[in-house]
Amino acid sequence: MQIKYPTCNLALTLVIICASWIWPIIGNARVSLNAASNAQITSAVMNKEILIMPQLNKLNFGFGRHKGIEFFYEKTISRLFFQDKQLNARIINVSFESSEIALELSHPILGTGTIRFEFSPKLLKQTTAQGIQTILLETLGDENHLYVVLDPSSKLYHLWSCNHFSDPALMARMKREDADQQGYRPSGFCFKKAVYLPDLAVEKAIEAEWSMRLRNYEPIEKESAKQSHLSAIGETVLNNWPVKLLGYHYGFYLAASDEINAFAIPTGKIIVTTALFDSLDNDDELEALVAYAVAHIEQRHSLKRYYECVEDEEYTDAMQKLATLAGALAGPMSGGLSGAIKMALPGESCSPQSLIGYHYDYVNQADSMVALYFDIHKNDRLGVASLIKKLHFSQLAVNLHPGMRFNAQATPDDSRLRRVKETKFILFGADSYFVLNRNKKPPVQFNLEYYQILDHENYVHIYLDDQTILELEQVKDGKSELWLSITDKTGVQRLKHQKDLFTVDMWGAHLTFSVEGDKKEKLLQDTEKIVLTVGSTKGPTDRLNNQPARNYTFVPGKVDW
Repeated sequence: MQIKYPTCNLALTLVIICASWIWPIIGNARVSLNAASNAQITSAVMNKEILIMPQLNKLNFGFGRHKGIEFFYEKTISRLFFQDKQLNARIINVSFESSEIALELSHPILGTGTIRFEFSPKLLKQTTAQGIQTILLETLGDENHLYVVLDPSSKLYHLWSCNHFSDPALMARMKREDADQQGYRPSGFCFKKAVYLPDLAVEKAIEAEWSMRLRNYEPIEKESAKQSHLSAIGETVLNNWPVKLLGYHYGFYLAASDEINAFAIPTGKIIVTTALFDSLDNDDELEALVAYAVAHIEQRHSLKRYYECVEDEEYTDAMQKLATLAGALAGPMSGGLSGAIKMALPGESCSPQSLIGYHYDYVNQADSMVALYFDIHKNDRLGVASLIKKLHFSQLAVNLHPGMRFNAQATPDDSRLRRVKETKFILFGADSYFVLNRNKKPPVQFNLEYYQILDHENYVHIYLDDQTILELEQVKDGKSELWLSITDKTGVQRLKHQKDLFTVDMWGAHLTFSVEGDKKEKLLQDTEKIVLTVGSTKGPTDRLNNQPARNYTFVPGKVDW
């Protein structure tokens, strides 16, 4: 039976490109190891520990050479291969499929991952079983992975595991930071960053559709002073973001237009028109504008809005079948399927939104995040309030949305200004880490991120680094709910999950819980333990509930290795 491994769009594309160096050698011939060699290799590598060097660009494939002959390897999307330290992993399983050998690796903290080696007939014919063992045990631990390969003619540096050179061993090499200091630049081919997020293919389809609809917003020259200034402000916002970014490729584009507008396109493209840019009085207002765009993208509001739209569209069933058959909602997928989803995007009901065109709850969420950002980075929120006034209380709002007319006493506008001015925050520090230890399974990290209070709103924001215990699909479908019980010196507080506000990333999820009752600002004083409960929507104590709730107890601590 053919073994299948997770891939990403970028990896698939690059493997196809790079296969031109390999498949001509293979042709139609298939050379396999014999049963005796398989048994010898398995015996030699099983339960051995191998060294894994941190991969500079976190891609899930690479090239190697053995006695001058190339092979390539592909790694699953696993924590083992997305880390910044050297580590040792144990081989717990070996499998063979024709000219492929797959190793399943295990680490007590980072869990498991698989690496698949693909060998050419030439290598298999000219290499002994002992040579194959050496490749399996030493490839990922090769110290050359600590360096980059220099190309003095182009002033670019490349990964050691690339195949751009006939023999990288003959090229100069050095640490990446040293190459940067000497004026070398990273190769775009080697160091093209890969983003791994659930539902990313859908976001890319939305991005393509939005880009088509916004094709009249042509960026001005990159070298212009205004464009450079916008990009600099954008980098400032990213570098000072209050929580960990999801990893999108952000780009900030100034478009020549007399229409006062701005758009936050899924996956990281932010467009600001010159008319809006010129209407801002200072950098604080521009920074607030960019922060709003980043907040909407990071909280994946366009993706959430998309799923709201398809619920109202007649092709919902077809979309769900398409997504289910292809695994589209589980992560990255092929460009062909992405194109199919693009063709099924809703019409004008899901047209691109300007920064004041989002659902009220999403606007509130962005308001809070931008206010927190300004608290930390600027020590005041004046720029945020000034921007909101411009967008909502002036002629700018009419220019943004001609069909809208704003009343100066309109409650939503007043509430937005109150939110950014009066929301109180507690940003948790190093003592906000909690750990769930599981028998024979990697521990789970739970972090309290920040706490916000405004009148009757009382939210605690957390990050959990393991999606599996959340049963997110059940939560998305409304069949399961999450509750949080926090025990501190004031007693036990029960918090309810706000399912419309959670954001999923590569490993876990950012979750928001609301505090009810009279606890308010007295919450979370010297927290002793936290219990996460996953149960049906009927509630864990409902007598009609046949599904037992699962409780996970987190105690103070941080997962480290």
